[in-house]
Amino acid sequence: MKYKKVLLPPEPYYSGRVTRYPDKKAAFESGLRWHGSYEISYIKKGKVRLNKLDCEIILNAGDVYVLNSQEVHSYEDIGEDTQAVMLNIIPKAIAPYVDDPHIVPSFKQPEGEALEFIRKAMDIFHGYEEYKSKLISMKVRAVMYSVAYYLIRDCIDNDIQYVHGSQADDFDCAKSAIRYMHDNYKHEITLNEIANYVGMTPAHFSKYFKDKTDETFSKYLRRVRLEHAIDDLRNKKITVRQAAIENGFPNVNSFILFCKSEYGRTPAELRNYSEKN
Repeated sequence: MKYKKVLLPPEPYYSGRVTRYPDKKAAFESGLRWHGSYEISYIKKGKVRLNKLDCEIILNAGDVYVLNSQEVHSYEDIGEDTQAVMLNIIPKAIAPYVDDPHIVPSFKQPEGEALEFIRKAMDIFHGYEEYKSKLISMKVRAVMYSVAYYLIRDCIDNDIQYVHGSQADDFDCAKSAIRYMHDNYKHEITLNEIANYVGMTPAHFSKYFKDKTDETFSKYLRRVRLEHAIDDLRNKKITVRQAAIENGFPNVNSFILFCKSEYGRTPAELRNYSEKN
């Protein structure tokens, strides 16, 4: 089974992000994936098939579904008329309000009052025309924390031992390697170093990591660095060279070439595109 870690950085003004579909700049990604944030899915129109490791769920118009942190999932069979909203909330936004802030809680599916409120909140997100102003960001933050309130108040699952799929034995080493990359991407990370960290030979780790994530170790690491470098370019007043060096690229040319191969644009073009839109 192949599934990969996905980078979902929060928006600048709040501890989460809202994604609406259809979206000309982002399509539903196929293939199983996981990420650190919680994901609340809401289908405004049409239907979507949600795949998990242990089941498939058809989400119809009006349905809300909560995916826990690190829960493996994918979306398929998206019709042309489908309209959906995904709200991602990072665990750090939840932690201060639960009994033990060092444990990432799991949520069961909302019912009753919680379900009705979350459905209305997702309708609000769907209705906003844009998210770029600070005033809108205040509204988004307020609604997002209201959703978190209902999840914490009514939906914490005290019986669950772990998110199904996220602790699979055959993926533990890959998860450890991915965490290591996210913690150390600003510095040089060699194949020998990361293989030793997870307790494998370099040759075994290379094959294992490619099997589990469908990417080579080196490319995955470059993608981690790329996402952070692009985020810095958009949110900090730094040069392309600074963004490259401060995020682990050996030089600015490797940053530019990899960015063009991934996005079809140079880092500077991506920054300018973001500022215009």
